[in-house]
Amino acid sequence: MKKKSCMIIAAVMLCVLCLGGCGKKLDGTQTVAVMDQTHVPLGEVNLMLRYQQAQMETYYSSFMGNNVYQQDLSGTGVPYGETAKAALMDSFQQLYILEAEAANYGVSLSEEEKSAITAAAQQFLADNKNTKVQTALTMSQGTVEHLLTLLTLEHKMQAVLTADVDTNVSDEEAAQKRVTYLYMSKETDNVDADGNPVPMTEEELKALKEKAQGILDEAKSSKDLSAAATAQELTTNSQTYGADSAAFPDEVKAQADKLAEGEYTPVVETDQALYIVQMDSLLDRDATDAKKESIVRQRRDTLFAEKYEELKALHTFETKEDVLAQMTFGQQITLKVGE
Repeated sequence: MKKKSCMIIAAVMLCVLCLGGCGKKLDGTQTVAVMDQTHVPLGEVNLMLRYQQAQMETYYSSFMGNNVYQQDLSGTGVPYGETAKAALMDSFQQLYILEAEAANYGVSLSEEEKSAITAAAQQFLADNKNTKVQTALTMSQGTVEHLLTLLTLEHKMQAVLTADVDTNVSDEEAAQKRVTYLYMSKETDNVDADGNPVPMTEEELKALKEKAQGILDEAKSSKDLSAAATAQELTTNSQTYGADSAAFPDEVKAQADKLAEGEYTPVVETDQALYIVQMDSLLDRDATDAKKESIVRQRRDTLFAEKYEELKALHTFETKEDVLAQMTFGQQITLKVGE
């Protein structure tokens, strides 16, 4: 646990940030929220908000445009930045509640973790020594250290609160089949005056079905759907799926579920395409084991959410909306990448 926590500390905020535009200077010592009698400083919330903003602006601006946080991404008339602020306050409520409850669960930071936090904060400040960046992010050694402390305690509390989760998952519950399938679209390359796809004529659809049936007949003979498709200049795909998977339309899945290993579905028609499916394995070991891990993660998430709600009911949390409103998005913040 100690090594994993230190790895998390080291991974957080190891970045260099860049600024563009103008932003309002904030007083990071202002109280943006109160958890019971504990004051949450604006500087911590602003630092995390700007860190998240830098990631968003860096990795999504290429197809969303600049100043993503000023855009109405949801179509509700609310800029994304305002939505992000509201979500972040929920996160800080959780961070502060878990910090307050940590001692009750025997959770604390080791000397190794404290040292790692101090070193990570020092490195972050050294990497971002530009005074304009430090001002925009309201960063200080104390602010960065406490934020990393909160994140580390959250990680450790999550582990403690979910320690008794049921990790037993049977093959039957997690079973994932593996198939090879051919997808033949019923759409044409033609469009009408409004730009909508022109559906196949009856003759074209009949020819497509005959081609699909020919491939299926050849596959049954050669025991190789991929080779049969390749001979017709088509390509098959491999896919794993389980009982709760949406990998295929219902009618295709229903036919595939009838198969034994090595068997083929008939040509299955949906609104969009024709399908042929070959059953390769009724229990793909790797995919099934991965599904087991996913099920356990979901159980942990559910159990943690339940335990957290119980703790949340023991505390009060009030956001100072007028202080929160001081964080605006006129300044674009990005990560310096490629160095």
